[in-house]
Amino acid sequence: MRLSEDKVRRIAERLHDELEQQGLLRYKERLGAKHGEGRAARVKHLYDYIVTDLQQEAEIDAEVEQVLATYSRDIKGTERDILFRKHKEEIARKRGYIL
Repeated sequence: MRLSEDKVRRIAERLHDELEQQGLLRYKERLGAKHGEGRAARVKHLYDYIVTDLQQEAEIDAEVEQVLATYSRDIKGTERDILFRKHKEEIARKRGYIL
């Protein structure tokens, strides 16, 4: 995974807090819940979603690397970048993954 767990956690926390501050999402705390308990659960849910998404993209990247490895010649530089992007878009589309 490209991002550390700590960075993903901070992204999830910031996303949660920004959405709440902008009034795009409103949350009610469960009766009897400790202060911040609901926030922690919501941030954990966002964290899990982000990690799953990053893992799916990593799987796509690995599949693209396998495709590029089948080429009969070495592909380098800009050509490799272009082919990588095109294969990645194709594989992602087939899987229903939005880049």
